[in-house]
Amino acid sequence: MGGYADMVFKNGAVITVDAADRVVEAAGVKGNRIVFVGPDTEAEALIGPDTKVFDLAGRALLPGFIDSHFHPILTGLFGDDEDAAIIFTGQRNCKSIEDILNLVRKAAARRKPGRWISMMGYDQNKVAEKRHVTREELDRAAPHNPVQCMRGCGHVSVYNTPALASIGVETAADAAKYPPNEIVREGDRLTGIVKDHTHFLIWSRVDYSEEQQIAALERSNDLLLRNGITSIHDPGECGKTSYKLMSRYCARRKFKPRTYMMLHSIYGKPFSLAEVDHFLALGLESGIGDDYFRLGTCKFMLDGGTSGPSCATREPYSHDPDLPGILGWEREETAAYIAKINEAGCQCSAHAVGDLAVEFMVEGYERAFQKTPRPEARHRIEHCTLTDQDLIRRMARMNICPSCNPGFITVNGRNYTAYYGPRMKYFTALRSMIDAGIRVSISSDAPSGPVEPAALLDGCVNRIDRVTGEAVDRTQAVTIREALRLYTYNGAYGSYEEDRKGSIEVGKLADLTVLSADVLSLPPERIPELRVDLTVIDGVIEFER
Repeated sequence: MGGYADMVFKNGAVITVDAADRVVEAAGVKGNRIVFVGPDTEAEALIGPDTKVFDLAGRALLPGFIDSHFHPILTGLFGDDEDAAIIFTGQRNCKSIEDILNLVRKAAARRKPGRWISMMGYDQNKVAEKRHVTREELDRAAPHNPVQCMRGCGHVSVYNTPALASIGVETAADAAKYPPNEIVREGDRLTGIVKDHTHFLIWSRVDYSEEQQIAALERSNDLLLRNGITSIHDPGECGKTSYKLMSRYCARRKFKPRTYMMLHSIYGKPFSLAEVDHFLALGLESGIGDDYFRLGTCKFMLDGGTSGPSCATREPYSHDPDLPGILGWEREETAAYIAKINEAGCQCSAHAVGDLAVEFMVEGYERAFQKTPRPEARHRIEHCTLTDQDLIRRMARMNICPSCNPGFITVNGRNYTAYYGPRMKYFTALRSMIDAGIRVSISSDAPSGPVEPAALLDGCVNRIDRVTGEAVDRTQAVTIREALRLYTYNGAYGSYEEDRKGSIEVGKLADLTVLSADVLSLPPERIPELRVDLTVIDGVIEFER
């Protein structure tokens, strides 16, 4: 390198996440590239009169975090008051159903008749009444507005009568128009609870304006930067407007985190199929774009969520054997669609949570590879929550790259233990995946899961429900050094970008994060205390605490 560096970080623990897992004292940046990695003594020669010098004082410098499953527009639509595009109803705002209904009443007073009220965040296990809100309660609170009240998982929602009418459901008999078990009835009564694919269809009736989506992008930009997240994989948003805004705002550098945008709609199967099929018909391939915005996987959604629960499992749920899981794709249909994407030279991924859904995906990849083996495609499985050793072995053989959500353990661990019982030994099976050679990445799945790096790392290493303090099965716990690789290099690998980011090496993009402590020497029980002190993207400081 000639001349002085623009930035030098020294006197710290520079955790490189390179092939040798080196930890050094210093790193240097010039322009948007890393130009030096090594000891403090050699870094001194790079310091000129205009060099910005950061004394890490023992803190950790890391590659910027890569959240491999984060919905920026959906996350940013949330707000705490009645005017928000999506009103947050989690514990911070709503500790009871009456709190939820008060927000509905306020929202109805602010909206013209017929305008949607969209809400998300509650958990029936955590509100005071320990139940879902009912259709009738929502009807009384907002008789002239369609109301959507989603669980925090996003896979289950309660709708009032006007909302159900938007898809022609007015009586219990109308539920038969839609997939079994998705519109929940009690005898001849519509409860208002709607699950997964039918829920997504109703959600498509809610209109989030371009102005609301722009404001959402801005909020998520700030959220990501203050959490040291320099790249995201966006697993789906709200259709054409969202694609336009994401590509435009990334290109104009108004949305700073680098984005790998999957082809998928939050509105469910017919919408996602239309988007992916259009892309395939054009003959395009995954990965086109630049360092700021790329088109990613062709994604679809097989089953429900972990916390409802509504995922598709091989065996019944442990807490309620009669509660049905949701599976929106047949086995043959799944295999045929994977083969179509594989033959097109694209990267495939699907939301698959329960072990039955994961089995469909693994079998589908195997069948596609019998004709056209493409381990270099780095096909994915999003969430990939319940597995076993056989599924993991088969994934490893094909170089399948799952994206898992360990942060969920820190907020729902007790419920997961009740729902899945002995299957918790392979719940978010990071230990087994790493041991099998799988390049698994980790992610928040925001807005459903916690965004903070401390929560994701805590879920990887400690596996404790921080709400109740209860320990969760630790069979799949990993070390902090392993967790950091999942959160950086492996995320880059999942988007074909490990040659330019994901580790601190000379020549790579200067995307860096400074933590409040040396995470490698911090006792594991103190991981939840970690904070981000500095975020750098492209050699520019984007956040400083």
